[in-house]
Amino acid sequence: MQKNFLCLEDLANPAGAVTISRFVIAIAFPFLTYDPTLALAAYLFASATDVLDGAIARKWNHTSHTGAVLDGWVDKILHINGAWSMTLHGYMPAWWMWLWFIREIIMWAMVMTITGDFVSGRVLVQRPSIWGRLTAIFLFGAFTCTLLGLTGLAWPLTVLTGATGLVCGLSYLHRYLEDRKQFD
Repeated sequence: MQKNFLCLEDLANPAGAVTISRFVIAIAFPFLTYDPTLALAAYLFASATDVLDGAIARKWNHTSHTGAVLDGWVDKILHINGAWSMTLHGYMPAWWMWLWFIREIIMWAMVMTITGDFVSGRVLVQRPSIWGRLTAIFLFGAFTCTLLGLTGLAWPLTVLTGATGLVCGLSYLHRYLEDRKQFD
């Protein structure tokens, strides 16, 4: 169990600045999708910052609960804003979002409990899994191929994103429920 709370001062370092730059792209992304090349450049830059912020935080010992939480939420904002705007621009069918975000849909079932735990000071350390990493890799491929107009490649990557996302979401839910037993 970790007893850290969100603290904006935790972002006052180079890793935090990189994460915040990705947040700006995530918010602006729907305004960039009118031009697939511009949207792709922004997405690739944002993806690079996702790798970079964690590396910087670990190297300079700036890791924090706030940075980890913000990193995850910024990724979700980027991908949801991107998928929504790519759907509106006709780059992909809307139902692909169900496969792209099945992990998040399952995890949404935990939000109220996690929020209650957090407010009461019971913060569980979130650990990544191989299923989460695979889902992220497949989503990156599907997202990139969609922006490139390569729907023949984006479709199987979308299916793989959904399959690994389903396993990931269910395993995160199971692990959370098991970890939470320590509070009972």
